[in-house]
Amino acid sequence: PLYVTQLGGIYLDLLNVYQVYSEAVASAVQANGEMATGHGEVRAMRAAKREILRLISTFIEKCAEPEAPPALVATSFVPPLLEPVLGDYGRSIAEARDSEVLVLLATTVDKLHDLVANEVPRILDAVFEPTLRMITRNFEDFPEHRLAFFKLLKAVNTHCFAALFAIPPEHHKLIVD
Repeated sequence: PLYVTQLGGIYLDLLNVYQVYSEAVASAVQANGEMATGHGEVRAMRAAKREILRLISTFIEKCAEPEAPPALVATSFVPPLLEPVLGDYGRSIAEARDSEVLVLLATTVDKLHDLVANEVPRILDAVFEPTLRMITRNFEDFPEHRLAFFKLLKAVNTHCFAALFAIPPEHHKLIVD
C-alpha cells in the first residue's frame, strides 16, 4: 500500500510508454502483417507492455486502507488507464492482443467492486466482441485469453451485476451463452 506514492510518480509515464509501444506494434503489424508479432523488437515491446499491465494489476490487487484506499485507486488510477489499454486491445489484431489486459480488468473489478461499476459497460464494449471472436474461432487457440475472459465475466457478474443491464441487449444473450 505504501507503493502508491512511488507508482503515482511514474504512473502517467508508464501509460505513455504503454501507448507509444502500442502504436509502434500497430505500425509494425500494419507494415509487415501478422508475422511482425514474431520479430524480436515487437516481442520486446509487447513484453514491456505486459509487464506494465502486471505491475498495475498487482498494485490494484494489493491496494488497501489507509495508504491506498480502493476509492482513491478507482478515481485516480483507473480512469487514465482505460483509454490506452482498451483502445489498444480493440485496435490490435488477435495475435497482438495480450491476455494480461483481461487479467488486469478482472482484478480491477474483483478488487474495486461497485467503485468501477460505471466503467463496466465501457470495459465490456471494448473487450467483449474482439475476445469472443478470438476464442470462438477455434477452441484451441488463445487459452490464456479464454481463461482471463471468463474470469472477467465472473468478476462482473459477482461484483457489478447491475452494470450488465447497461450493455447492449445483444450482448446479454452472448454473456448468458
